[in-house]
Amino acid sequence: MKLVETGRRVGCRIGLTLCLLASVALAGCGGPSAQTVHGTQLAPGADARITADIDADAATTRLAVDVVHLPPPARIEAGRERFVVWQRPGSDTPWRRVGVLDYDPDRRNGALVETTVPHASFELLITAETQSSPPSPSSAAVIGPTSVG
Repeated sequence: MKLVETGRRVGCRIGLTLCLLASVALAGCGGPSAQTVHGTQLAPGADARITADIDADAATTRLAVDVVHLPPPARIEAGRERFVVWQRPGSDTPWRRVGVLDYDPDRRNGALVETTVPHASFELLITAETQSSPPSPSSAAVIGPTSVG
């Protein structure tokens, strides 16, 4: 009987040790990070919540952006019709278009549903634009630039 009790104690200790190691490993993963960035002088009341799930091994980031209190693009600058999200890995590289915010003028909210950026860290910028796919960002920045990752 003593042998059975000793075996149970050893099994219990091994189980506890494995649980502890698993929890330490999971704590390192952390999951997606989120940050809030305030609007520029063109949209001072705006706040952007940027959620980034970084895969450092693949050097990619799953990105989602939600902006609240964002005035309509035409109020930022005449002729502007939409908000475009941009990224670049460093200040010495050109901006690349990530996507267009899905903007609700009644609620004054904009969202970029999850997309993938081919970098683990980068700068993010949101601008008011006259078209969905401009070749480069206009000077009408409403959020950023800000660092992600």
